[in-house]
Amino acid sequence: MALLLLQRKPYADASRRVRAFRSILWLLVARAVYILYRRRRSSAIPSSLTCSTSAKPFLAFSGSGLLMAYFHGVVTYIRDHFYVDNLRLSGISGGCSTILALAMGIDLYQILLLGLHQKKKFLRQGVYLNDFESMVEDTLKQFEAIGISDEDVAQLSARDQCFIGVTQCFPPKHCSMPMPATTRELAALWLSSMSVVPFFRTPGCYQGKYYVDGGFSAVYSVPDGQCWDDVIKVTCFPWWTTVLPPAMGVADIQPRHFMPTEVLVLYPWCHQQTLIKRGYEDAKLRHSHLISRGLRPLPSAPLTKWSEWEALFAAIDEDN
Repeated sequence: MALLLLQRKPYADASRRVRAFRSILWLLVARAVYILYRRRRSSAIPSSLTCSTSAKPFLAFSGSGLLMAYFHGVVTYIRDHFYVDNLRLSGISGGCSTILALAMGIDLYQILLLGLHQKKKFLRQGVYLNDFESMVEDTLKQFEAIGISDEDVAQLSARDQCFIGVTQCFPPKHCSMPMPATTRELAALWLSSMSVVPFFRTPGCYQGKYYVDGGFSAVYSVPDGQCWDDVIKVTCFPWWTTVLPPAMGVADIQPRHFMPTEVLVLYPWCHQQTLIKRGYEDAKLRHSHLISRGLRPLPSAPLTKWSEWEALFAAIDEDN
């Protein structure tokens, strides 16, 4: 009898693995179908309904994990070479900091220093299993440090310019949320968009509902009424990874390098500079393409030469 049980156990373990793999596969298929449905629905919007916003290019940033430095480089190039006052923007998870910098006119160097201070804090207390409410309070302090007030957030909200992608827990679906009117709500929405294990221990809470990382339900967050075909997509993953589900398409700006470890590991500042430069150079390669998609070039570009940025980066002491 014992021998029979021992013979059955490997078969049972293999059967469970097959069922688990099948369940994961069906979940991926269901997510791909859902994403295709959303894209088809937005692509079918008559142009007469979108003409009021067609003069405003829409940039959508995917999630990035800890690879936010790449997006910083992309945004640096865009800020230095194009008008940004007419942009509509969306972001998921790590892509949200970039859209706030563009939409609110925050100095990119201050954003960079803020990110390094946050990195130092995380390395001291730990990157993983953070408490959501404690992170909201800390984010509010960081907003105050760079001068973001309730009035600034309310003005941004009134412009209907920025959207943050989250995944609603019950019922599960993707939500492209417009900007709230207060810094506290902005902090809660932003952190909800990146709320995922192992970085957070619980889902995020925004306006009484629970949300998790927007990347679970969409690669790019596109609000209702925005035509999918008009979206300028920016991601930190190369083309050969995004042609497969769930992205199923090539972005307008994406890296030539595959950077999987940088998504999960906080690298030293010397490597972060390399990631920023990669984002800058990849955006530079797409300069003409961005113009064709509706971005307006500055007549006196760049506002800041790359050599000046490099000098500023070299002067940063990560330990202080």
